[in-house]
This record gives sequence, structure tokens and C-alpha cells, in this order.
Amino acid sequence: MSTLLPPAPGSTPRTPIVNTHAQGIRHRNRGLVLRTLMQHALVSRADLARLTGLARPTISELVKDLLDDGVLRENGQSQDARPGKPAVMLEFDQRAVQVIALDLSVPGHVVGALATPDGGLAHRLARSTDGDPVAAASSLVADLASLASHPPLGIGIGVPNGSPALLGLGPLLAQTADAPVHLFDDADLAADAELRFGAVDSDFLLVRMGTRIDTAIRAFDDDGAPVERSTGARELAHVIAGGDPGDACPCGRIGCVHAWASVPALSRRLDAATTAADRGAVLAAAGSHLGTSLSVIAAAVDLPTIVLSGPTSILGDELISATAAAVQAASHPSLGPAVHRSTLDDAVLRGAAARVVAQEFGAR
Repeated sequence: MSTLLPPAPGSTPRTPIVNTHAQGIRHRNRGLVLRTLMQHALVSRADLARLTGLARPTISELVKDLLDDGVLRENGQSQDARPGKPAVMLEFDQRAVQVIALDLSVPGHVVGALATPDGGLAHRLARSTDGDPVAAASSLVADLASLASHPPLGIGIGVPNGSPALLGLGPLLAQTADAPVHLFDDADLAADAELRFGAVDSDFLLVRMGTRIDTAIRAFDDDGAPVERSTGARELAHVIAGGDPGDACPCGRIGCVHAWASVPALSRRLDAATTAADRGAVLAAAGSHLGTSLSVIAAAVDLPTIVLSGPTSILGDELISATAAAVQAASHPSLGPAVHRSTLDDAVLRGAAARVVAQEFGAR
């Protein structure tokens, strides 16, 4: 038997060497097992070894850890007629995988929740940023981390495209919750959620109306399955839509669609409206200019559907109808894309959970 000797007087104790290569392999294997479990309702340990190509002892060790973590649960014995002892079936518990999801796409507010891969949201919280979105987000993350029933897999945040006010947010939140932080364009997250959980069943262009106006394209394959990684978001904010809405666009030009239809511009103009008719006229004008700008993209990518996503206070019938009319006016009457509002609540939060799970588990 070997004996460990204490360090010599005055010497520096040795720091344990961490085999980062082995840790990396274990992390990838864990992700592979979890991804396989998410794709199959019930599997046995033998099934996992066959589907992943990993050795039986490796599978046994990983499954034990995942059972201890509460991510997996045993769900009875296999009903297959096979010789020998029936295999114990394993099931992935989606509710045990929690992501802290934040939505910073609406100016002046931050919304957060504990989100799960199946689109579930728990402990939804919202608060004003009070001019400091980084501090508000950090506080909200700390509150959600304290409410989590399992260590959060990560933090997923939907932010406006290119927002300079959120620089430094990632490192700060990583310290707050001791979890990896992922920042994504809010339009991409809303499109991911629409693809996974929404009612659209054809290729579509998603338009996210928030601090800026961004777009993202998503598609389905020939078998009707969602194509996970389509083109990313494009900013629509500074497409010239014509006219002068009375608001100065941040780019300094007159007539940008941002000055017509972004949430800050629309909110200011709606606050100035004194009657319901005036509010309707403001929304109709914004929709008309938005549709004119979208028709250029719709013609270029030839998609059958446009989905508008944003605050329900803005996405009313007036704006939807005016947007659809403008898109159709610039298209062939029988070939132009249909325009719909998103039916998903908190699409950015749901999309954040899906994207973080994909990042951490290596899902495709």
C-alpha cells in the first residue's frame, strides 16, 4: 500500500491536476446521451449503447449520474419478449432541465422565467429596467436562480440586434448564477419558438417588433419536420419606407421603417393619440409602411407566410390588416404571402430555452 507523505516544511502544496481532456469527453458523452433521450420517448441502457455507440460501462456511469441529478427517471420494465431479465426503461424528465430565460427585446422592461425544453415556463417575472438593463437583468437572474428546483443548465437571453447598452451583460450574469450565458438575437429566438411550438406549418419569415425590427427565416423539410438552423436575423429597421412620421430615426435618415413601426416610435405616437380612431390610424400607417418594406424581402425569398411577433398592445387588427394589404399590393394577388400574428406568448423566452439546450447538449 502506498503512503501519501505530507508536503515538506516551507514547500508549496501541489494543486490537483484536472484532466480537462477527460472532462471534455465526458461532457460530450453526456450531451450525446441526453440528446438521444430527448429524441426517444423510452429507451433502455442497452438501447442507449446501441444508439450512441458508447460502451456499456460508460452508459451505466452516465445514466447513474443523470438519475442522481434528477434529469432521468426509470419508467418500468420493457414489454418486449426477450430472453432474460426485462430491461428497465429510462425517460428524460424535461421539467428537470431548467434554463433561466430573459427577454430584453421590449424597451424599458425585462421579462424572465425558468423555461424547460418542452416550452414550459415557471416563475415568470417582469420588471422595469429603470434605465439600467444590465442591473435589472442581473437582479432578475438572481431571483430566478433562487427559485430553480435544479441547477440551471444555462442562461439564455434575447436581446435587440446590436444593442450597445447590453455590453458586458454575459460575464456579469455568469457570476450571478454560476451558469454559462448565451446571448441571442430576439428575432432568432422568437422564430425558433414559432418553429417548435407555434401553429405555422409552412416556411415563414418572422418579424420581431421590439426596440428594433428584426427578421428571421425558418423552414420545414420535405417530411414536414422543422429545419433547426436556418438563416439568422436581419435588421429591417433602416429600410426606407417613405414619408416622414415625425420621429427622428437613430440612423439620422427620414422615412426609415424603424421610425414608423418600432415599439418605441409607435408607443410615442400612440401616447399622443387622443381617440380610438387616432390610435387606429397610427397603427394602420405603421402597418402600411412595414408591409411595404417587408414586400421587398418577401419577393426575394419567396416564402408563403409572414409571422409578426411582438407586444399584443401593438399587434392589433389595424396593424396586421394594413401590413397584409401592403404586402399583397406589392405581390401577385394570388401568390403573395399571408400575414399572421404569432399565437405564442413569451416566444423569446421559449426560444431561449430551446437554443440553450441545443448549445449545451449539442442538439441538432
